[in-house]
Amino acid sequence: MPCSAIDIVINRETIVDVIGDDGQTKGLDNPAFQSSQSLSDIQLRQGTSSVADDKSLACSSAAEHTTELDFRNVYLRQREKKTLKQSCKAKCIKCCTCSSEKWKSTIDKILPCVKTVRKYNVKADLLSDVVCGLTVGVTQIPLAMACAMLANLSPFVGLYTNFFPVLIYFLFGSSRHIAMGTAAIISLLTGSVITKLEDLESSNIGTEALNATANITVSPVVAAKLSDNTKIGIAMGLALLVGIVQLGMGVLRLGFVTTYISDPLVGGFTTGIGLLVITSQVKHLLGVTLPITEGMYQLIRTWIAIIEAILKTNIATVLISIISMAILYIVKEHINQRFKHKLKVPIPIEIVVVIIGTTVSYVWDYKTRFNVKIVGDLPTGLPKPMVPTIGRPDLYMSEIFIIAILGFAQSVSLAALMAKKHNYTTDSNQELVAYGLGNIFGSFFSCYPYAASVSGSFIQDSSGGKTEVASLFSAALIAVVIVWIGDLFRCLPNAILAAIIVVALKNLLLQFGDLPRIWRISRFDFFIWIVTCACTALLNVDYGLLIGVVFSFFTVVIRTQTAIVSSLGKIDDPNLYRNAKKYVTEQTEGIKIVDFNCPLYFANADIFVRKLQRITGVKPEKVSKQLRRGARMNAVEGKSTSSTENNKEDINEETSEDNAPYTVMNGHVKKSKPTRADICPVHHIIIDFSAVSFIDSVGAKIIKQVFEDYSKIDVTVFLACVAEDVWILLDTVELLKKYSGNIFPTVDVAVARAKKQMDNDVVDDAITYF
Repeated sequence: MPCSAIDIVINRETIVDVIGDDGQTKGLDNPAFQSSQSLSDIQLRQGTSSVADDKSLACSSAAEHTTELDFRNVYLRQREKKTLKQSCKAKCIKCCTCSSEKWKSTIDKILPCVKTVRKYNVKADLLSDVVCGLTVGVTQIPLAMACAMLANLSPFVGLYTNFFPVLIYFLFGSSRHIAMGTAAIISLLTGSVITKLEDLESSNIGTEALNATANITVSPVVAAKLSDNTKIGIAMGLALLVGIVQLGMGVLRLGFVTTYISDPLVGGFTTGIGLLVITSQVKHLLGVTLPITEGMYQLIRTWIAIIEAILKTNIATVLISIISMAILYIVKEHINQRFKHKLKVPIPIEIVVVIIGTTVSYVWDYKTRFNVKIVGDLPTGLPKPMVPTIGRPDLYMSEIFIIAILGFAQSVSLAALMAKKHNYTTDSNQELVAYGLGNIFGSFFSCYPYAASVSGSFIQDSSGGKTEVASLFSAALIAVVIVWIGDLFRCLPNAILAAIIVVALKNLLLQFGDLPRIWRISRFDFFIWIVTCACTALLNVDYGLLIGVVFSFFTVVIRTQTAIVSSLGKIDDPNLYRNAKKYVTEQTEGIKIVDFNCPLYFANADIFVRKLQRITGVKPEKVSKQLRRGARMNAVEGKSTSSTENNKEDINEETSEDNAPYTVMNGHVKKSKPTRADICPVHHIIIDFSAVSFIDSVGAKIIKQVFEDYSKIDVTVFLACVAEDVWILLDTVELLKKYSGNIFPTVDVAVARAKKQMDNDVVDDAITYF
């Protein structure tokens, strides 16, 4: 509201009543203000001068001296407070109100495919989606088989996982450009669950066998080797439980949980996963058999076993692995990358290597002649639906939640990336529902948990896919492989699938190259990356993620405890205050301006007080002790006063014996009487709260303690730029009842008030900001 639209008048008696004897404003809710008929009836009586001549002065004074409470009384929007009953009633009415538009929007939100089909442009989009879908399908076939092997399952299970859940995602997913199916990280975690249960089963069956037969030596690992059907049953139960967790998270609107997983944590975790994955494939690259390793230090124990079995390496398998990896690397990293602007779609080198490798293996009979391990017989036709058996979920409960969260995190990050690139939005909660329903549906058809494929998503984007219809054509191609031509891959060497996995995951290991950049940006992020990667690779996957999250939260606490508390000074700009150590600033005598740049809560409340005392140079206990010592000296010397005001003045003018100056009187050395300024030259402390996003009850208690401790030594503390949530909490703990006059909208206003209080100009001090 323009200041010129108001006539402001207050007599001096009213001003003194509003300000109070202590010089602090009591707010517009004071009876002195409430008794006035209206603000427009107030007129400024200053001799014979007119109001028009003083309008600019009124505006300036109001801007300089308004408190936060006065400012809120004028400008804060008053909202009607509804009771819980009223709020519930309004929401019920809103939910029960039906209209064609609401039905349409609800269906589009629950089933995004309906909107896609309704607005689908056959002429413009169909050809692009067909080409894109077939391209993705061709590249996903070998990757799906390789990931299934990584999950300790038969390769055809990967094809199932790339077909059945994808159909559900098409119905419920909100992204148009991500390719759902098998993912290396999820496959490794699934394999760890199967290996854990296999290890437990080995111990149980081995013990029973040893007890039953005294004369026959039975190897527990060999005796308890789980059949493929048993492993698939475990994977199906895992997919069902992961789907239930994801669906529950989506219904409860918990899509925000990924915000607690930072990029350094994800980088360290995925790099640790990459080390475990590549290590698990070394046995296939070398053609050796290794004992089952599970639990802590799996990486170290696996490499020890590899070294012990190195002499048993199959030369033919090693040659196949080297040739396959060389071809994959050259085509993917050099030809496809160098000529990506000229190639409409990347060369699907994985399927080319698989076809060539399978053909050569069949012609040369690798299995018989060179003892090369191959995929073996693959079933043809779609699997019959079966009810998954959950078994003992308590044995792998942590893996269930890790797979659910990581699968969601990887998929939703890719979905957000694609949505931003193509200018549309995705719903993280709807994505959770889609992932959960896909896993639940797939669990009835021999699938294990699925997620977005990184390579497949980028291929779908680069090959020109327009909508999620492309995923239907990709799934159709995989269905053809499952039903008719899957058995043709029975002679495919396992080494080729392992080579595909290693080349596909090389980028995870290349993340080590990001460490120098992360170190330069943030030391905390660097150690989050290192700790998470080391714990994931050396301890276990679930321990690695848990320790990484805990360590990340620990670094947040450390950052708040190492917050910078700096002294501010004024620059030439009238309203600009900066760090006095870094900038050339002007300091106002007797006024200390302090900046606190982080939340104030129980973990750093004491640190805040210590740093405040260090920056201002005023420690209330020390100053109070010096004042009391001076008072005792005055009493001994007989310099007592006759009134309370004089007592206070004398106390303030004394100091400690150690700091008092010396004078010579009548040949005797005697300590002189210092002034109040000698003991404590600061009379106002202004704390800039603009960077304090929140406080808790302990923080509010500390603020109250600061107000009280400094007021005992006649130092007034002001707060400036208090955030809305901080103000509400201060009001909740009833701190504003006594100290609302000490809180100001800006630092500049607080400085102006401090100067006026110092000059004891109570007239200008009462004018408020309207």
